Amino acid sequence: MSVSRTKPTRLARATQKRLAFYDLDGTLVDLNLVHATLFMLANLGEWKNRASYLLAFAARAPRLYLAEQRDRRLLNTVMFEAFRGVSHDRLLTLGEEYCDRILTKHLYPRAVSMLHANRDAGIEPVIVTGSPDFVVAPLARELGVEHFAANHFVYRSGKATGRLAEPVMASDEKADWCAEFAAGRGVDLRDCWGYADSHYDLAFLAALGHPVCVNPDRKLKSAAATRQWPIVYFDRAEPAGDDDIDSLWPHMGDPDGPS
Repeated sequence: MSVSRTKPTRLARATQKRLAFYDLDGTLVDLNLVHATLFMLANLGEWKNRASYLLAFAARAPRLYLAEQRDRRLLNTVMFEAFRGVSHDRLLTLGEEYCDRILTKHLYPRAVSMLHANRDAGIEPVIVTGSPDFVVAPLARELGVEHFAANHFVYRSGKATGRLAEPVMASDEKADWCAEFAAGRGVDLRDCWGYADSHYDLAFLAALGHPVCVNPDRKLKSAAATRQWPIVYFDRAEPAGDDDIDSLWPHMGDPDGPS
């Protein structure tokens, strides 16, 4: 399905208050939280400390697998236990390193172009993710995204306790955060866009007026077909040109497009 829009029409609608909420893992980048966690643990201080953290993480593998099958909130909670005892300052440094060395190189070019095109159309981008804030903050700066929601550690004496502060960013909590954020800016969720890849984000997408499934997993793809939500596929090897962005317009800022 295609929708023809002239540039003046897009600019005329840019004054409307609209938001686009983006999941991160699998949506803007082709990595997941496990990759980020392993990078952090493999780069902590001396090798002796790295080994102990990695072994502790490996011991959690069965719990992580069960959590992945049941509940994304539980998965995040179990995953971040591995960081118990790491200093806040060290996590901030590792987040910067991971973003600079790894994360920015794994962004989907067409996803980034879509984000910028949405913003040019007057739709403010917001990242909503279960990834930790010390990873998301430098990426948000890189993308020019002012606002984001991410998971936060509870710290004691400057060190991570391994517990996450509430709300844990997963499923319903992501939807609730979006509703509160939009309400605080006088924006109706029916005028907002959402982009995600996982069936765990079904509640998040359903809360928004214009949900878009990006590289959806099997369950989300089935739900998208039932609800007639648009689906887009991104590949990191694909460059994004102007023609690509024009073809994505129905999934960006067009209120007459599919929803």
